[in-house]
Amino acid sequence: MKDIDEMTDTTELLKKGIKKQLESAIVTLQLIHQYEECPKNISKMLYNQIGVLVFCNEELDKLFKYLNFLDGLIDYIS
Repeated sequence: MKDIDEMTDTTELLKKGIKKQLESAIVTLQLIHQYEECPKNISKMLYNQIGVLVFCNEELDKLFKYLNFLDGLIDYIS
């Protein structure tokens, strides 16, 4: 059982790491987007990219929620 517990810990660590990196990228792009000297054409691209990353972040939340539900269901069945 130790191996399963270690895998679970690693999976949770990866989930948290992915979320933190994505959120960090969003914040970084927002800072660049808000910079007064950011060219308008780049600002527009950044705005779109920020939107995509926010959408991905929300979808990851849903995916992780479903994965946790599935893990619980598998534990219940086992």
